[in-house]
Amino acid sequence: MSPRRQHAGFTYLGVLFIVALLALTAGMASAVWATVQQREHERQLAFAGRQIQQAIERYRAQAQGSDARFPLELRHLVRDPRVPGVRRFLRQVYVDPMTDQPEWGLVRLADGGIVGVHSLSPRKSLGRPPELPGVTAGATYQEWRFIAPSAVPLLAPDAAASGVAPVSSADRT
Repeated sequence: MSPRRQHAGFTYLGVLFIVALLALTAGMASAVWATVQQREHERQLAFAGRQIQQAIERYRAQAQGSDARFPLELRHLVRDPRVPGVRRFLRQVYVDPMTDQPEWGLVRLADGGIVGVHSLSPRKSLGRPPELPGVTAGATYQEWRFIAPSAVPLLAPDAAASGVAPVSSADRT
């Protein structure tokens, strides 16, 4: 047998080892990439939720004798129906970054006014939302509640403490 034939099997095993090592490295990199993407979506959720929360607070501050202290639909934050001209508290209703849908879970008062939002995603969160007034945390993104600070005392006492409002539903805009 020639020396060249004796080494042919070792070369094949070496190539198999390198391919397996590359596959393992690619698998680890994809897991890291998925975590990075989820963290970025968490940052986007915190930003969008905070913007909607602040818009609800500004909407309430502009109530001035109006019966509608809180918006009945999220699109009322984009164009306030209480005034004849155009008054905006948001430029757009943000897309929920966890579901990629323009639908949010809504935290409502008994009269139907929206006082906060949350994601509709049941996925487990990696981190916590920012420590800000009216923002509550939970194990899933549905439990991240962005509630206008002035509305927290208006919620049921046990609901305000847990961050869960008496009524929550999707608002299609």
